[in-house]
Amino acid sequence: MKTVTDNFIKDLINSGVTTFFGVQGGACARIIESIVKNKGNFIPVLNEQSAGYFAHGYYKANRKVAGLVFTTGPGLTNGLSGIAACFYDNVPLIVLVGQVVKKLNIANKTNTKMVGFQEVQHLKVCETISDYRYKFDNAQKYLIQRKNIVHNVKDKVQIVEILDDVQRELVKVKLTKIKSKINFKKNSKAKLLSIQDDLKKSNNPLIILGNGVFNIKNRKKLVSLINNSKINYCATWGGQHIQSILSNRNNYKGLFGNHSPGIVNDMIKKTDLIISLGCSLLQHQAGKNYDNFAPNAKIYFINNNLEDCKRAKIQFGKRLKYFNVDIDEIYNLFKFKYNSLVNKISHNKINNNYPVNLFVEILKYAKKNNSIVFSDAGATLSWTFQGANELKNCPPVYTAFNLHAMGYANCAAVGAKISNKKKNILCIIGDGSLPMNVQELSWTKRYPIKLIIIDNEGYGIIRQTQQDFYKSVYYGSDFKNKKSSLPKFNIPKILNSYGIPCKNVTKYEHLIKSLNWLHKSNYSKALILKINYKARVQN
Repeated sequence: MKTVTDNFIKDLINSGVTTFFGVQGGACARIIESIVKNKGNFIPVLNEQSAGYFAHGYYKANRKVAGLVFTTGPGLTNGLSGIAACFYDNVPLIVLVGQVVKKLNIANKTNTKMVGFQEVQHLKVCETISDYRYKFDNAQKYLIQRKNIVHNVKDKVQIVEILDDVQRELVKVKLTKIKSKINFKKNSKAKLLSIQDDLKKSNNPLIILGNGVFNIKNRKKLVSLINNSKINYCATWGGQHIQSILSNRNNYKGLFGNHSPGIVNDMIKKTDLIISLGCSLLQHQAGKNYDNFAPNAKIYFINNNLEDCKRAKIQFGKRLKYFNVDIDEIYNLFKFKYNSLVNKISHNKINNNYPVNLFVEILKYAKKNNSIVFSDAGATLSWTFQGANELKNCPPVYTAFNLHAMGYANCAAVGAKISNKKKNILCIIGDGSLPMNVQELSWTKRYPIKLIIIDNEGYGIIRQTQQDFYKSVYYGSDFKNKKSSLPKFNIPKILNSYGIPCKNVTKYEHLIKSLNWLHKSNYSKALILKINYKARVQN
């Protein structure tokens, strides 16, 4: 007989979850011991918040699901932002959190704040940022729930709290491999035929590919079919990864959204039919006034989250029809050639808009060096995707698409490299974001991650908001304000303290040479790219 933790970890490893990120602690020490003992991989990050970002990048680089391990109390509460980043982007995740022993785990029963040391009601805390939550307060609970957990491991965020004494309980389990599964609701052929009929009648249809397309195993087949169908299509930031697999871009028109200026936003105003595939059509995509988004279009909303479908129906009303769909059925939609404006609208042309032109050069080099790109938040993120929108072919760019967490990219980049050692990894992060998880540069040093730090003297996107709405009073967003300035820090000294060599780039003409220096090695390096303090993000 083996312990509950030994058996449970074996279940997870057999289902493909072999790598776990977390921080050691008294209530999770046995869980970590079980991971290592069962030949799993435990990566001890230096702050629990980072763990979820590592797992996010780990999944984006190779579609591998990771686990997190936290101790009770601050272990879990420190990790909430990382869990939330995965949840809001539909990145599957299994979170294992230790808890105090049974006799002390009674705060809920006694209606008090805390009884055991660092006792926190973890499952209640995680209720809005997870799909399923389980509590193992005896061995029988593990035996009852193990199949449900493994079945959902490939597509859900799950939190499992295991009491310290239950972790040690011996239990007899028949270790047959439990298959994980992803459920899709099949739709009738009549519904698919109605979409095909509308496509044939449409004068100007448009397909939107969102973040959800990432989870389609054969993305190349889908993109190829859409190309051959001659229907114009575009992508959200979350769907940008398709740019890396485009053989041609005849009917791919680029990115759209609040911070993606270009022809697609104009096309959306004129289209009469939208097929939204794996796109949530949230505020940063569709704007605040949903009546103004594609005002003359019927919208087919294809999404595997029923609650998202219901929400979209409320926002867009009668002109939106939604349904869940089996992936194989989606392919059938595009096995026809439709009349379209494919040859009448050209894609964006590269311009000299500063500083987007700098990001175009950065992404060209990333493509040349077979890189996956992770970009952080704020102005840095917007300029990265605006640069991507100027290119015919571009490497995939990932971020915490919905949470937009600062301090994400350097952590996710390391997780990606652990997941996919064949790819080069480039991290683009702002000078304001770097201190958020600066401690994880220790891991950046261990792996050959390339860093580009965008130095616009603080929080550029916040200053832009302050310019527009707060009379350009920069409280807490730069190093100059006399009443509330950011504390000064020295980026080269920070990087050097972690053993990461760096170069300052202050002129555009020096960028190409500096990019050559950055990529010409198999160890971590950094460029610090100086951006004008007044540079704005174009809407």
